[in-house]
Amino acid sequence: MFRPIESTHGYREVRRERGAAFASVVGWALGLTLVMSPFSQARAQTLTPASLNDLVLIWIQGNYASPLICKIDGRAQRGLRRILIEPGTGVTRPAEGTIRFVDLELETGTASRCFTEIGGRTPNITGELAVRHPNTKRRDTAVRDFKAELRRKRGFELDIVKGRLQLSEVGADPPVTESLDFRGGKLRIHLLRQGSDSLRLLKDLPSPRKLMLEFEARDGRTLSFPASLAKPKADSNPRRQAKGQAR
Repeated sequence: MFRPIESTHGYREVRRERGAAFASVVGWALGLTLVMSPFSQARAQTLTPASLNDLVLIWIQGNYASPLICKIDGRAQRGLRRILIEPGTGVTRPAEGTIRFVDLELETGTASRCFTEIGGRTPNITGELAVRHPNTKRRDTAVRDFKAELRRKRGFELDIVKGRLQLSEVGADPPVTESLDFRGGKLRIHLLRQGSDSLRLLKDLPSPRKLMLEFEARDGRTLSFPASLAKPKADSNPRRQAKGQAR
């Protein structure tokens, strides 16, 4: 079911926090907040020393939300597109991050179209992509290279190793879906500048990091999404918290 943006889906502003020892060192060196799952913390501890690719995959990981508007039952409703980025399982070397587009779950026949505030129509997008930074070998200068590239580009450019996205036109009858191959393409992810139109679109989404995700296929087609990094809201029930800590 498509849910309106007003609910913010149980997400809250993320505060600076310490992660595993590896994350703390990188956070101190770069002056950044690293939001890491327990799994990625454990994985990060095994990467000694880490490559630039490893550092970038940790930095980009998270649950991102990008605003859009869908006309449902004749009424325009603001909503969120979810884009999940995971740092990889560690099985593939060099490591590859996984990007998953979450289905908008629009009920058939209820939505006539979806669009963005600064663009035209936007499709429902599903599918997964595998990405990695082209620099996967140099480990002795990884932290220095990370800082330099982030300062110079305000983000990173990654290779899309494999993956396809399904683009479904909202409201089309009969349904129209295009499968777009992104293998050999590029992902550009960079922090938004103060005062930009894209940053203003995200003003209602509290977040420690607001950025632009740009996916470019080999044929030159590009999908762009201003997005806010989010984190699941902490469980306020102390009894459930105690159970979780006991596991």
